Amino acid sequence: MHRAVWNSPQITAERYAAMREVWPYRSKFDVMAISPEGKAVAYCQGWYDEVSGVGVFEPVGTAAEYRQLGLSRATGIAVLHAFAAAGGKLATVCPRGDSGYPIPKLVYESLGFQAYSRTRTYSKELRRPR
Repeated sequence: MHRAVWNSPQITAERYAAMREVWPYRSKFDVMAISPEGKAVAYCQGWYDEVSGVGVFEPVGTAAEYRQLGLSRATGIAVLHAFAAAGGKLATVCPRGDSGYPIPKLVYESLGFQAYSRTRTYSKELRRPR
């Protein structure tokens, strides 16, 4: 699903299997939307820490041909319910949030998320001394 949504060959079966071994991953916080034809078309992967009661969405996406149908929002709602059922007190998501990626901001705001911080990245090209 990740490769289909992001058109990225970086997530291989091996990398996915390794990720499933990382704490606090648990498959019960993964939700996929399936088309009537049986094709996975959207997903939200949730990471939940039962000690802190905090859940994190990462990643969330919908296949291009199924966008603007509310599927990312629907999978997000399902994961929020799973967090709450597990005793969750807080959910967070860390999208870029800049004007280059307006859709995630709209999806997360439609779920009730509110911006509370912003990450700024600074870089500088280094040159070797002469």
